[in-house]
Amino acid sequence: MVNKINDRDLKKVVDIIIENFKENEAKINDMNVFPVPDGDTGTNMLLTLNSIREELSKINDFSVKSVLEKASFGALMGARGNSGVILSQILKGFFDIIIKYDSVSIEVIREALKSSRNLAYDSVQDPTEGTMLTAIKDICEFVYDSTSDTDKIELTELLDKIILEAEKSVERTTFLLPVLKKAGVVDAGAQGILDILVGTKKALTEIGSINKRLERSRIKVGESESSGPNSSSSKSGNKSKGNNPGSGSGINLPGAESDSLKEVKRSYEIKYTYCTEFILKGSNIDIERLRERIESFGDSALVVGNENVVKIHVHTNHPHKVLRRALHEGTLHDIQINNMEDQRNEAAGKEETVPEKPEERRTLIAVVNGEGLEGVFKSIGVDIIVSGGQSMNPSTYDIVKAINSTEASEVIIFPNNKNIILTANQAKKIVRKKSIYVISTRSIPAGISAVLRYNPDAGMEENISNMEEAANKTKDGEVTRAVRDANLMVGEIKRGEYIGLSNGKVRVISDNVVDATVDLIRDISDSTEEVITFYTGKDNKSEDTESIKKKIKKYFPRLDIEVHKGEQPLYPYIFSIE
Repeated sequence: MVNKINDRDLKKVVDIIIENFKENEAKINDMNVFPVPDGDTGTNMLLTLNSIREELSKINDFSVKSVLEKASFGALMGARGNSGVILSQILKGFFDIIIKYDSVSIEVIREALKSSRNLAYDSVQDPTEGTMLTAIKDICEFVYDSTSDTDKIELTELLDKIILEAEKSVERTTFLLPVLKKAGVVDAGAQGILDILVGTKKALTEIGSINKRLERSRIKVGESESSGPNSSSSKSGNKSKGNNPGSGSGINLPGAESDSLKEVKRSYEIKYTYCTEFILKGSNIDIERLRERIESFGDSALVVGNENVVKIHVHTNHPHKVLRRALHEGTLHDIQINNMEDQRNEAAGKEETVPEKPEERRTLIAVVNGEGLEGVFKSIGVDIIVSGGQSMNPSTYDIVKAINSTEASEVIIFPNNKNIILTANQAKKIVRKKSIYVISTRSIPAGISAVLRYNPDAGMEENISNMEEAANKTKDGEVTRAVRDANLMVGEIKRGEYIGLSNGKVRVISDNVVDATVDLIRDISDSTEEVITFYTGKDNKSEDTESIKKKIKKYFPRLDIEVHKGEQPLYPYIFSIE
């Protein structure tokens, strides 16, 4: 195998793949069955690919190992939404195997695809067939079957066959999921995988690297030859329980630059004054030994990379000691040292005195979009807000950064959106020396209910059980406008109509927001509830709220009504009934 990659060819390959995908982004988004304004599949996958390009643009070492590690890390940390996380695992699984061997043979490709499939399935708690998971599984099984008796095959021939099989797999998704069949569409994520494969062939053809021959090698690759494509270990899934420090991550890759980070909002006594970040370049860097030393200088340490390039972030009172220690390993680049006291005071707009706070044992992090909702979560005990939610899914790195901004050894994350749970679990695997717990909150009201059940004096096992129970029992609703036409079990939906959702399902359709909200409440209420709590959106009209309150009093005279300004975009009303 070629040990070096031409930097111009690399840029061309990445650009062609991304531009090809970008041309299909809208088409993939339109395949989404649900017409809600969420982080669409095509957009999330494109943002994940763009993160790869951003990481690769920083490298100077164009060895195959370095390039693939950077690409894997870019996908991992830039992943957004379920489709982005699954895509990052597909790529990581494939690259992990390619890096291990000196040449690419039929056996290596087979094992790499098997690794892709296994990591993709393991990233999802309850894998569903008829999705992008099915596409990578079908490709893996096809390559195993079609190359079992093959000694030689041209790369262009193999790619053509894989693309043809991917097309068939995409078509089959329609019949594997009833909701896709009802809507008459294929799965958007599976289509995204197909478009990436097509873009890859275009790119390799452009640079003249398509006419390569893959041969069967004599080396033993993993267990693929003896165990076949379906011999992966039993799926463990992602459960919302604490991870042992340093376990399960298997990640030793270059980091991402700080300029891609979102603002992390937090109020606490600063124990370490200087946020110190830089890139370390050298040779034969012992990352484990370096990480232990860097961690001894402060907290919130993030030391990731390989033996040649390491990204370092740490909060410390002695940045000169951190830099001096790193200089023993190589050269320093892109150094940033910021006084966090100054940053906090500047953000507040004035000097302020913060009372001393006892050493943190646990930190609560919530993903929230809307100034009013942020205030609600802070008022009930959440320490850190990560901006994001519907239509703006945070990346893995956004959540990792939030986790590492706290001194607490235990961190509880409330994603508050079904499309962010996988991203939170991916962040959980990355962070070392902290126990991370992800509560599977799928909505804002579920998140609020879960946080309210948190007891700082109770053990984590009791807290997790109570919070998960509270989240699962929450009866809530969301009202928004359809962003595309759709044909669902509830009926035909036209773009621009108001729709009411509960538990992830569209329950009502209306041409006005008042009727959509009241009809949704009538649909999900069993008339035994006592209180309904509204969180009004950014563009909410007060007269609509008054009309809704009057109609609720008509149908549910005993129901108490509370209204809070949530200021969330796109959703004029979010509510809970209890």
